[in-house]
Amino acid sequence: MNSKTVTIIVVYILAFLTGVNFVVFPALGTVFTDPSLFTLTSSQFGNLFIPQVICIIVACFGAPFLINKTGPKPVLVCGLLLMIISTGCLWMLHYFMANKTLVFPVLMVLVAFMGAGFGLSITTLNPLAASLFDDNRSSAILILQFLVGLGTSTSPLMMNLIGDVKNWKYVPGSIFIMVSVAFVMFLFLKIQKGTLFQLPNHFKIPGKLWIFFITIILYGCIEGTFGSFGGIILKNQGLDNSKASLGLSLFWGGIAINRLLFGIFSKKFNISYVFLISPLFVAGFLTLMVVDPDINILLLLMFFIGFFMGSIFPGSIGWGTVEFPMFSVLVSGFLMAANQIGTGVVTNVLGSFSNYTSAILESLIALMLIIFALLFYLKRNSKIKEAF
Repeated sequence: MNSKTVTIIVVYILAFLTGVNFVVFPALGTVFTDPSLFTLTSSQFGNLFIPQVICIIVACFGAPFLINKTGPKPVLVCGLLLMIISTGCLWMLHYFMANKTLVFPVLMVLVAFMGAGFGLSITTLNPLAASLFDDNRSSAILILQFLVGLGTSTSPLMMNLIGDVKNWKYVPGSIFIMVSVAFVMFLFLKIQKGTLFQLPNHFKIPGKLWIFFITIILYGCIEGTFGSFGGIILKNQGLDNSKASLGLSLFWGGIAINRLLFGIFSKKFNISYVFLISPLFVAGFLTLMVVDPDINILLLLMFFIGFFMGSIFPGSIGWGTVEFPMFSVLVSGFLMAANQIGTGVVTNVLGSFSNYTSAILESLIALMLIIFALLFYLKRNSKIKEAF
């Protein structure tokens, strides 16, 4: 294999493992709130993600300028190291469970490390993947985000497979080893600082990019609700711990499959209208959860909600990369930060209101309809057909 092929393989492996690593804390939600283990309250569990979101937002905003100055490799190395440290220390916590008073502040620090590492890593990986496929940049980002999504579905699935929550330590332990191996592989790669990673010396953020920013903030509110509190919502609707974890895994799995299909078919067909109307499908499935919360179809609904949400976020990054080629690295960081702003607002607010399931779902329906309207507004005089 030539060096470019090896680079592509390692970059996409890192995308998958970044997703696996990032969701380890939400995946362990039932462990953190278990009375016999970490003993966190639902409110504490929600507050746990405040430092993570703040650090992701700061890292996503800062990464484009760091990449512009140093190139992508040093930034990605720092991001991966922070994530490895976070997961490794989480793995070691099972030796220090006796002192319950220190558990929460230690977890806050580890989550902050995870957030900073993820922000630096994913903001770098998006344009890095695009730079490896000059003729199919949008598809490259969609496939990369498919692997991130596949990774995010893997962590809760791992938690589901280990069975007893007391075996939780095997989840961060195995993730730590896998990411460390991929990190060593990446160190041997030669990554060029191409034009895609550079920003103009003087620039003004286009007005249209701000509309993308607002759209992804709203999307982040919905993804954050299901990503961090999906298991709790499903438990409130009658599922047990095991089924609730499976529902969260199906949500992320639906997102991943959609991104894979979009990445494949956008090369051959114009699927821009499928992208544009996907928020309506999500709103429809959310309505079913409100009107008829049948316990037998909740898992299926979680999959379809994730599936039709899948392309909205990475598709917007790919679209923005095509729409604003001079700001490719900024689009990645800007929209990643927007996603985390939405996620951060939701995880902070829902920590105290996670039992109001119907009201939460009705709010998400309204947000999806607003996203639908904003995407059609952005479509006017745009390059969307080039992106999809």
